[in-house]
Amino acid sequence: MKKGTQHYPLRWLLAASVFLLTSLPHRTAAEATKEDQRNKAITITTWNIEHLGTSGRGFGGGYGGFGKAAIPERGYELSLRSDTDLANIARLIQDEIGSDVLALQELGITSRYRNKSNCAPLTKIVSNLNNEAGDWSYYIPPVEETPSKDSEDNTHLGFMWNKDRVRLLNAFEMGLPRIEMAGKALFERAPLVGYFETIRDDGKPGNDFALVNVHFGSGQDNDENHLIAMTLIEYELASSLSKHAITESDIIILGDFNDNPTAKSKDGSRRYSPAMYEHMKFKGYTNLVTNDLQTSRLNKGLDSLIDHIFVNKSIRKDVPQDKADVYRPYSFRAKPGLWAAWRQSYSDHLPISIKLLRDRDTDTDFFE
Repeated sequence: MKKGTQHYPLRWLLAASVFLLTSLPHRTAAEATKEDQRNKAITITTWNIEHLGTSGRGFGGGYGGFGKAAIPERGYELSLRSDTDLANIARLIQDEIGSDVLALQELGITSRYRNKSNCAPLTKIVSNLNNEAGDWSYYIPPVEETPSKDSEDNTHLGFMWNKDRVRLLNAFEMGLPRIEMAGKALFERAPLVGYFETIRDDGKPGNDFALVNVHFGSGQDNDENHLIAMTLIEYELASSLSKHAITESDIIILGDFNDNPTAKSKDGSRRYSPAMYEHMKFKGYTNLVTNDLQTSRLNKGLDSLIDHIFVNKSIRKDVPQDKADVYRPYSFRAKPGLWAAWRQSYSDHLPISIKLLRDRDTDTDFFE
């Protein structure tokens, strides 16, 4: 043995190796799976965020609402979100849902600057996300003048996205005719189209796709309105894209449809017409918000499934799931006070998401 050389028993060396391996930071199986899935796909979310930046929150009753059928009873509207609420919304988007692009409904425009519409609380949400080493942005269509905070029409559509993982290539409102049926407009707002592409790890473009963000006329009894609205969108979409020099065949139509396919009459029959869903199925679309998801809104019975995600045949192959994911903070058996408190900070709607593979663009970029 050389002078100065020291030998240790084999069991000591093995014990030291085990100690070093177990003391190093490591991922659990669940964490590894979640990270691998995130690397392979982006998460697309639709969320009616309930009067963000405007008055009127809580209208319609339900858990945490006000007026008839409110739980608990309340005779006045909810307050605007606090800075803590907005920070919690950012954490929900980043950590709980893992969204990369969101189609949002009911955004209040609070100011305008150089033809850009701003929503002050959404700006704070983005700021909170960017403080977590992110790079987020949002888009709301421009308006001619800043609406009043109390205006009933100040509920706009918008997109918010993580610029590290998704690029917005173009965005525009569909120029559809304003049609009313039975005294109700087809759309709360003109459908908003966002043309996006994913960003691969090497920074090169990945999958490109078009999102059509919708908010159909309120009142679930207006099922004929919803059928006509959806027919117009599907029929006019190719032309609308072409006018903006976009020839994209991967389409997702998502948002607040104000249409509940699961509602039943007292005799157990369907309460509303299934015509919209059957029409879109015939046109090659699949609704990934399946009936077993039960609800997307905090109504009294937790049975109002009115937010939907339709994917067309071209993009279906890049969506690695058979149904969407509805974010639920609690079980349906949770105490009413928990649901009411959640609405106070977040919304009367639950976020709904799907995954989309990030791989290179494989569609033919023309309409078949």
